[in-house]
Amino acid sequence: MTAQEARGRTGVRRCPPPPKHFDPFTAAQHDLIRYGLPPRPDQRTRPGEAELWDRQARRYKDFGHLDPEFDPTTADRTATADRALGPDPIESCGYQLTTSASAPFTILFVTWTVPSLRFAASPFGVNRFRTFAGLGFLDVHVEMTVDSAQQVTSQLWAQSVGNVNLPVRPGDVMSASLCLNTNPAGTASYFFTNETSRQTMNFSVDTGFPPAVTVNAGVSRGDLNLPVHPLAQFGVVYFDEISAYTTAGSRSLTSGQAITMTESNGVTLATPVRLTDFTFKAVYGT
Repeated sequence: MTAQEARGRTGVRRCPPPPKHFDPFTAAQHDLIRYGLPPRPDQRTRPGEAELWDRQARRYKDFGHLDPEFDPTTADRTATADRALGPDPIESCGYQLTTSASAPFTILFVTWTVPSLRFAASPFGVNRFRTFAGLGFLDVHVEMTVDSAQQVTSQLWAQSVGNVNLPVRPGDVMSASLCLNTNPAGTASYFFTNETSRQTMNFSVDTGFPPAVTVNAGVSRGDLNLPVHPLAQFGVVYFDEISAYTTAGSRSLTSGQAITMTESNGVTLATPVRLTDFTFKAVYGT
């Protein structure tokens, strides 16, 4: 299903790619909106968001643009067992940060590495693994599997639309910008980039979600409500350049709650390690 076909039922809006030689720094605000690009924040009143906008505009302006297509049959999947409560330590490893309802999160930008997996013996014949980032009720994750023959699959997924067609493979570096408007429609804007293949994709969708009071990122295992899947060996996953903004200013995700993945018997499966205010890594094992 293309975004245009999905729009009538899901509120998805697909934007045309910017023309060749399009300059976001000189473009009018209405042209930015037309091409699905966020308006440039005011440098005086929102310096942090303006710096993030400038950095992304320079970085991605020459990347290739993919027209988004979705698989709505997968749209109801989630990266965590309960998005309202956030990642559960029995299935997830990473960080979560909470803000007050009076200053909700509106932007989360994060870059991460897609790991190469090694199969761990499982009665299900396959290990399921995800890297995820969340802004309130919004989720984005790379869903992966590995079987006993060490064959790995990977698929990008976004909340409210399901699987999306931006290719992703082990070893790739991915970036995502999640934006959630505080309007009644809960308009979300997604900006995805495969840094390795130099491809981008963007679209927006009216979710109906309330303002976001949490942001999170990390790795998880298993199926929804079935965390008994053994954890695939994933080595280290790096999360870099993390920028989170509330209506009152920027916040550091790694100043929030560190979530260590553990078995029900207390054995540690994966540990988050803070590196800086803007960087952490998820490490397999103790």
